[in-house]
Amino acid sequence: MAGRFRVVTDSTSDVSPQWRERYRIEVVPLRVLFGSDAYRDGVDMSSGEFFTRLARADRLPTTSAPSPGDFATVYERLSRECDGVVSIHISGELSGTVEAARVGARSVEGFPVDVIDSRCLTICVAFLCRLAAEAPTREAAVKMVEDRVPRQRILALLDTLKFLEMGGRIGRASAMLGSVLDVKPILGVTDGHVAALDRVRTRSRAIPRLVELLRRDLPVERLAVMHAQAPEAAESIRVQLTQELPDVDVETGEIGAVLGTHVGPGAVGLAYIKRS
Repeated sequence: MAGRFRVVTDSTSDVSPQWRERYRIEVVPLRVLFGSDAYRDGVDMSSGEFFTRLARADRLPTTSAPSPGDFATVYERLSRECDGVVSIHISGELSGTVEAARVGARSVEGFPVDVIDSRCLTICVAFLCRLAAEAPTREAAVKMVEDRVPRQRILALLDTLKFLEMGGRIGRASAMLGSVLDVKPILGVTDGHVAALDRVRTRSRAIPRLVELLRRDLPVERLAVMHAQAPEAAESIRVQLTQELPDVDVETGEIGAVLGTHVGPGAVGLAYIKRS
């Protein structure tokens, strides 16, 4: 592939198998640890298998970033296949993955690797990978991606506060209160930071609220409905948004193990890139 470049990401991007094959995107897996049992995210354990085990767990699994050596191995191999790499990763505010990629890139001498902190996660990163892969040159890919990093947004509706509480992200009292009142929290991710946006009493009210928050951020150039073991809810939202936004291709995708550890099964969300 002389004159061409490749795109590398990590497994938190939730790139679909179809996109991985079509755009030749290389995915470096994070590791998920249930006690002493370690699994490569998306390699040794599928999303469905992960959530099945998560439901039985009495404590949350932990996750670990790839090592610089993991990235160096991939970059070294690709150096024999192409002329450069654009490597796009989960926000450095949320994981040490992007820093490991930078260290790994420095160890492969004479091979250009542009490591980009997406300042986001999950399908937003997948969107950036696809944009990069479609670009005519590595330089153009970097410019296109960096232009869109500040315009990424995620809105996520959690079905339960249990997993945030187990992970110590909220206090136990708040988690218990949420359980009693059937509160459904809506979280947002902007510029690498996670923030609570709203709490709604029931799921039937929460999903329209999620869509309402998206409407306030229109127009968008890329949009996906993501879910964790909630395909029916995701499809319902996708159909509604397809009707409301006929000029936007509304993708769907599954939330992987790393984000799934904190949001738990039943979560649905919207990942999008705003128009400039």
